[in-house]
Amino acid sequence: MATVTLPLGDFTPRQSRRIADLAREFCAESIRFTVDQNIVLRWISQQDLPALYSGLAAAGLAQPGAQSIVDITSCPGTDTCKLGISSSRGLAGELRRRLAAKALELDEAVRDLTIKISGCFNSCGQHHVADIGFYGVMRKKNGYQVPFFQLVLGGQWSANAGSYGLASGAIPSKNVPQALDRLTDGFIRDRVGTESFQHYVARVGKAQIRQSLEDLFDVPSHDENPGFYSDWGDPREYTKGDMGIGECAGEVISTFDFGLASAERQVFEAQIALQEQNDQATAIDLSVKAMLTAARELIRLQWQDVPEDPAIIVSEFRKRFYETKLFFDPYAGGKFAMYLFRAIENPLADVSSGRVHRLVEEAQLFIEAAYACSNRMDEQRAESA
Repeated sequence: MATVTLPLGDFTPRQSRRIADLAREFCAESIRFTVDQNIVLRWISQQDLPALYSGLAAAGLAQPGAQSIVDITSCPGTDTCKLGISSSRGLAGELRRRLAAKALELDEAVRDLTIKISGCFNSCGQHHVADIGFYGVMRKKNGYQVPFFQLVLGGQWSANAGSYGLASGAIPSKNVPQALDRLTDGFIRDRVGTESFQHYVARVGKAQIRQSLEDLFDVPSHDENPGFYSDWGDPREYTKGDMGIGECAGEVISTFDFGLASAERQVFEAQIALQEQNDQATAIDLSVKAMLTAARELIRLQWQDVPEDPAIIVSEFRKRFYETKLFFDPYAGGKFAMYLFRAIENPLADVSSGRVHRLVEEAQLFIEAAYACSNRMDEQRAESA
């Protein structure tokens, strides 16, 4: 069996015809596309491998690195998908370029790690089952919209995708390569014996790993480094327009961002409680509190003094954001709001780790939807000004 690497899953019509010719010649026209965006030619005899390689090389299809850390899977992202938030293909291309340049120097411990990238939370790039996964999100920083990627750790690609990871922190897109270097360097340095990356993450703990990346979560000012305000592979500024800074709006936006950061801390602590302490009850409590925090911060954009009573928060959120469809995702509708309603109205009775794991993920997605809702409201205000 021979695996043909297709960087970013791309190949040309000329290359496709050449692969067809080679398949007819060497493997009885047996061709398969793989889930990691490569091509597999089966039933290749050992003696035919040199000739097959020469044919592939002539077509520009003999790059090394199949099924290694260089072989990054990515969905279309913002290139062609209307759901894309950040440029998954742009980031994948940049990471692949950097990793390929030092492929011969890579430590054996990291050569077979899987990296998978999605342009949004929908996981078309399979980020949830990678050793190191990323999915695109957006944050508003310094009055601009900035491309970010949520880091996902704890996934398992082997054993038929035996487990999936959870978001461990949002990193500005332009800081992701540096974050990847720190993750792999830490694994090489602290690995015990031949333990897998998944076991390493579980042993060291996501809190310690997140702490090692903490400074990379920040975004410099636009004047200091305007490059942070565009995405990989796209020189255009990511922002849809500078947000006006008024004496009232500036304070509300700042308070909102602070509140959502608090919600993200709560959901991260829920992860730690579940995965490192096996404390399902605390994970459930923190996940629900995180959604309530995010909902309350949205309400405060309209009613600054909303009480902290969960019943009032849910009632006001339903009235102001669900019934008005302000919270509705353009494609998923009211799906994310239902996570909050279900968590409050039907408290989790099944405390198996799988179900609690799902609740933690729903809390993170609810927070992302709150960020998106706030951004849509800002755009509406700007258009009506």
